[in-house]
Amino acid sequence: MPVSAGESLCAVVVMAREPAVGEVKTRLAASLGEAGARAAYVRLLGDTMARVERLAGVQPIVALRDAGASPAPEPAAGAALSDAGAFLERLVAAGAPPLAGAGRWRQLAQRGDGLGARLAAVFASLFAAGFRVVVIVNSDSPALPEEYLSQACAILGGEAADGAGAARRSSGSAAGPTSDGAARAGELVLGPAADGGYYLIGTDAGTWRRHGDALAELLASTPMGTPSALDFTERAARVLGLELHTLPLWIDVDEVSDLPLLDRLLPRATAGEKPRGEPLEGLREIYLHVTNRCRLSCPHCYNIANPRGVGELSTHEWRDVIDQCVGLGAGSFVFIGGDPFLRDDLLPLVDHITGLHGRKSRIFFNGRLAAGTAREMARVGRGLLRPLVSLDGTSEVNDSLRGAGNFDDTVASIRHLVAAGLDPVVNTVTLSSVLPTLPEMARLLTAEGVGRLHLIFPHRRGGVAAHPDLVPSGVEMVAALRELVRVAADIGLTVDNVASWRRRLAAPQDFCTCGCRDLAVDPFGKVHACTITCGDPAFVAGDLRRQDLETIWRTSPSLRLLRSAHARDRAECVACPVVDACGGECWMQAHYAARAEARPAGYAAPFPYCDFIRPMFEELIAEHAVADGGQAAAGEADYALFDCI
Repeated sequence: MPVSAGESLCAVVVMAREPAVGEVKTRLAASLGEAGARAAYVRLLGDTMARVERLAGVQPIVALRDAGASPAPEPAAGAALSDAGAFLERLVAAGAPPLAGAGRWRQLAQRGDGLGARLAAVFASLFAAGFRVVVIVNSDSPALPEEYLSQACAILGGEAADGAGAARRSSGSAAGPTSDGAARAGELVLGPAADGGYYLIGTDAGTWRRHGDALAELLASTPMGTPSALDFTERAARVLGLELHTLPLWIDVDEVSDLPLLDRLLPRATAGEKPRGEPLEGLREIYLHVTNRCRLSCPHCYNIANPRGVGELSTHEWRDVIDQCVGLGAGSFVFIGGDPFLRDDLLPLVDHITGLHGRKSRIFFNGRLAAGTAREMARVGRGLLRPLVSLDGTSEVNDSLRGAGNFDDTVASIRHLVAAGLDPVVNTVTLSSVLPTLPEMARLLTAEGVGRLHLIFPHRRGGVAAHPDLVPSGVEMVAALRELVRVAADIGLTVDNVASWRRRLAAPQDFCTCGCRDLAVDPFGKVHACTITCGDPAFVAGDLRRQDLETIWRTSPSLRLLRSAHARDRAECVACPVVDACGGECWMQAHYAARAEARPAGYAAPFPYCDFIRPMFEELIAEHAVADGGQAAAGEADYALFDCI
């Protein structure tokens, strides 16, 4: 029974196979057996199809590979679709629950050699049948959020909330629409999967009409099933001049290591394992990523490619964000950028936090700060503000990274802050060139009245991804930290990483508190679990210009996926003797390092600095019974030490 274009303009297609024993999820069979692997596949496919058919205004289609195993009815003349009833009966016989809207489903036979060619054939067939939008999803992404499917259809159909243009501006598009509404070169929506592929791909009829041959060639040449498939497709789409939209990250299930996350996302019973951080407590700390603008162009900046300026939240909007955060219990706010001081309303926003709400605040910044600004910071800070100053090594090394004169400007800022009665923390990125200068820098800082230093591991996002030579080895980092701690103990400087690690020994850790107690908001109102992911559409948890914070906090699929991930999902963490102390460290660092090296990424990716962190924690655990004062006692009770960034 064909469907005319007038009945549904958007087709949502599930790529599927016959649920035959020994033919599906073969990589799982070694652990689950062939019957168990088929049961896992049926569970995944049935769930995906149930979610697709709940979408309003779309035509659900199953694109079936190996359809010849049970011949489907001949499609009507001129159409590529047939009734899917026989396949759905076989799926139910294999163990899937019956679909409530089984009569809506249509079937399409997959054609072509290789997944890319088969995807292209699906697009070609359905656009020929009259559909204006075609969105294709895989069949093995557990609990695939329906809102991601709806978002893809809305973007391509020009029906996104607040206008399609708003959706494009916020999606990481390669090129935006013209202001006069002129026809765009074409559009492609991708849903990135943690393993480096994608769980969703979609486009519209106009794009296929103009670029169908090139897109078919692109898909056929994409290295499907590899960690570089997504990157390859994104690069090729941009070469074609397509406007690229990226949905939030999700997972698919291919390996045995994926099964624990499958069971958390699709629990077999209500008494299943609860996600981390649940039941949800109040928020603890919020990172306000107030601008991407910056006067510097540091080669190691994670923020280097993020959009700047246009569309930032207004002062009124930021005050509303702060009020919502306080309403959910947040007791501490961190301003970060870019350079937050490039916003004229920065100190009034601090005043809103410390004055109206009596909450703590911190500000990351770089470069010169006038004496008058430092005094104003002290006034609006009310004893609740701590400045965080960026400095990467001694003068020559710092200025080679941050620009000529930056070291002197930063030291002048430190002097103004100290004179104003503030207590600045210096943040230093542990780049290869910086490590040898740490002891000398520590002495210089102490002489200027700085009592606390925080080390930041290089993030393999943005600039560092293009400069791998900036990233030191674990051996280099271990040696440098040991020497720094020795010098710091002599001169009375606190290295707060060590203090934070020591505090972790008191209770088991399981990743960090990002997404469970802490959140970040980017300059345009997008909510993220971690501030380092701001600007990356793969990690958008919600949009405060469309939803309130509490709704995002409690219902975001992106946050649910993160909360469902555990450190021990990583093979290397399962038997590690320090995993309860380090907690698997930073999932964000792990994800971007894996992407940079074309390896499977996501929350199960290995932490890139394990060869540094593990020996550090082994030493701390061995010393735990001995109270040595100094670093062990560092960190006052009312100051939340950094656990990351």
